Amino acid sequence: MLESLLTLQIQNKHCAKILHITDTHLFSDNAGSLLGVKSNASFLSVINEIKHTNKQYDLIVATGDFVQDGSKKSYARFAEQIKQFDTPCVWLAGNHDNFSYMQEVFSNYQLVDNKAILLGENWLILLLNSQVVGQAYGMLSEKELQFLEETLLVHADKNALLFLHHHPINSGCHWLDEHILKNSDQLEKIIKKFPAIKGLGWGHIHQQQDHIWHNCHAFSTPSTCFQFKPNCYDFQLSNEDAPGWREIILDEDGTLKSSVFRIADNRFLPDISQKGY
Repeated sequence: MLESLLTLQIQNKHCAKILHITDTHLFSDNAGSLLGVKSNASFLSVINEIKHTNKQYDLIVATGDFVQDGSKKSYARFAEQIKQFDTPCVWLAGNHDNFSYMQEVFSNYQLVDNKAILLGENWLILLLNSQVVGQAYGMLSEKELQFLEETLLVHADKNALLFLHHHPINSGCHWLDEHILKNSDQLEKIIKKFPAIKGLGWGHIHQQQDHIWHNCHAFSTPSTCFQFKPNCYDFQLSNEDAPGWREIILDEDGTLKSSVFRIADNRFLPDISQKGY
């Protein structure tokens, strides 16, 4: 059975605009710190800079690892900030998340858990749950893969953009790629089968990456807190890349354009002596 469908109008009939936020790792206590970064403060800095751009978005997509301490209060912190945009926000769980807490808290803030969204006349947005409870790596269940194929078939006249938490393409960091989407080959088969899939986005790796994967633009978005250093065999943090977010523009002709933005000054330098978390 197909998931319930959320239908959204767009402000500009020629293109839709999406704000992608990921890996906030929030705490209930503002003093909470992860790898030397006060992630509540870095998230707030990202939100404030987005607000100051005065850009209007049609949809916000948040792709997991919302909290670090597992508390309902931390999920509420996220929702309270996102609600300021007065923009529909959809979400999915990361490996650090408690899905039942997310459902309970986010429903109080009208952050909907729809997995399929019709955005304007031309675009289908699909959210895939790659969480494996108790594990850092990801997996798409048979149910998720079936949902993906069935929904693409039902809406074969739409261009599609997919989101999940875990990276399906090797990141170039050996330690991170131990926590990859384990059955990415099954997702790859579907991407090859459906050329209407124009884009695929994820979080998890705390880095900006952009790839062309068969017929689609595949990308990761920076975390709103610390970033992992690219191209490292073992765990390393970056002291160069600031917290950020991604803007995605979906044109009516099926073209996808995307840009990453970061806070203007990197006040949130991690403790690069740390060897894991």
